[in-house]
Amino acid sequence: IHAPAFHFMTTLHIEPIGRSDRGSKMGTNDKAKRYTSNHLRSSTRRSAFDSPERRSLLEAIASRSSDDVVADAINRLEKLDPSGGKAASSTDLGGTWELIYSVNAEAFSPLLNLPQPVRPTSLQLLGKDAAKSVGEGRIAQVLNFPIFPLSLELSSGAVPVPSDPSTLEIFPPFRLEAVVATNNRFQFVESGSDAEFRGLNGRDDEAQAAGRNLYKQRYLETSGKKGDLRISEVIAGDPAIVGVIFVHRRI
Repeated sequence: IHAPAFHFMTTLHIEPIGRSDRGSKMGTNDKAKRYTSNHLRSSTRRSAFDSPERRSLLEAIASRSSDDVVADAINRLEKLDPSGGKAASSTDLGGTWELIYSVNAEAFSPLLNLPQPVRPTSLQLLGKDAAKSVGEGRIAQVLNFPIFPLSLELSSGAVPVPSDPSTLEIFPPFRLEAVVATNNRFQFVESGSDAEFRGLNGRDDEAQAAGRNLYKQRYLETSGKKGDLRISEVIAGDPAIVGVIFVHRRI
């Protein structure tokens, strides 16, 4: 159960970037613990939401600037959120999103620290893209391996919080599956509660008793086109991941 194949996505919406200014400061500069998309540097796509703040964030990520520099760039860009604080309830949230930046990737998955030739890409499927793979009303976290036709896929239910259109609530059942050669699907785990799922991942009693994970969508570009950026944060739930921030790009 604790092998990398299961542990690869236990946080369910995934990859740690560090703590926001709401929590402990993003202060580590250990580049060995940082995940940056292999494809980030090669992108020259111009965005409809181009701004100095956006360019600053992408440049900070591509140049592997310190976590404090990236955190500052995130905070400045968030103020320009095109979704107006309603990203979780927006149809523009749907699509396939690639993780382009995280810190302490091994806390999410040891697989993200593999050498470049075999390191998987980390994707998130939302809306119709998720429905095609894991069913309506669910989201999926996917690791795609570059050398052999294998994907690891963790899915859960997800719904906007009625009182906060910027936040998604994550709920069971949680399913971990392997997909081989795009067509052959093998289920390893199905868990019917947060407590059960966290227990399988070695969480303590406090984490198992905590409420459901809530993911605030802090920034969402709404063109629906490749290259859109999204920034999100775990704001409640499993205490091991509360405060974690993610930067994704639509592909």
